Amino acid sequence: MELTSAHAMQGLMLVATIAGGYAVVKNQLARVIQDLKKVNDELESINKRLDIAESSTAVFQHQITILGHILSPAALEKSHREIADLMARVKVAESRIDRNAAMHNGKHPHIKE
Repeated sequence: MELTSAHAMQGLMLVATIAGGYAVVKNQLARVIQDLKKVNDELESINKRLDIAESSTAVFQHQITILGHILSPAALEKSHREIADLMARVKVAESRIDRNAAMHNGKHPHIKE
């Protein structure tokens, strides 16, 4: 089998095709790497925003739970009973103060020595 100039030409064309394909793949690969970097940065940004939203939701959920306990019927009943007891004690204390004030009448008796 003889190598002719046609064979050499075909070999050069094959090498040129492979080199051109390599250049295209290298260029496309660089572009894909840049696109992946952009997507990765965007995904990181989305994850940060999602973390902030989740933490805010957790805080709101905790606040709602606390308010639910404070405003539960049992807690409200206990609170109202305590307020009623305090009001009754204040009325008793006011009546005792009024009685003491009436006995004293704002005047001091004369004391003989």
